[in-house]
Amino acid sequence: MNVKIPSNLGKYNGMTDPSDHLLNFTAVRGVSGWTLPYRCHMFALTLTGAAREWFEKLPDGQIKSWDDLVAKFSQHFNQQRKHTRDPSEILNVVCRDNESIENFITRFNNESLIIGGISEDMLIGAFKQNVWSDDLIRCLTGRDEMPRTFVIWDF
Repeated sequence: MNVKIPSNLGKYNGMTDPSDHLLNFTAVRGVSGWTLPYRCHMFALTLTGAAREWFEKLPDGQIKSWDDLVAKFSQHFNQQRKHTRDPSEILNVVCRDNESIENFITRFNNESLIIGGISEDMLIGAFKQNVWSDDLIRCLTGRDEMPRTFVIWDF
């Protein structure tokens, strides 16, 4: 049987969230239809750097099943897990000195996606509080002050 790791799977070096790698690996192995022995061998081939060193130092016979390997892998690299952020952290994303409006909007949007779970009211409030741009306020409202409400069109 000629088994290959898809090029889009990527390697895991122990520096990112292990759950992300496990989810990607599980999706690929599901599509590829790997049997249990191949699954374990293929997983080992996706490891590099510190993750590869950890795997190679496991004593023979310590891994009893796929679930056991996943549990040990997850436990060992647990400190790399993404932590849930408080939605109020969006209030700390302020327009920097000499930052263009376009860059601020891009950074604000990216941060809001990373933080997640932010209500629309909080997003609008944080943006209004932290944009610090008279030009943008005039552009949004056609006048010199921020609007009291934002109208969301629902088509």
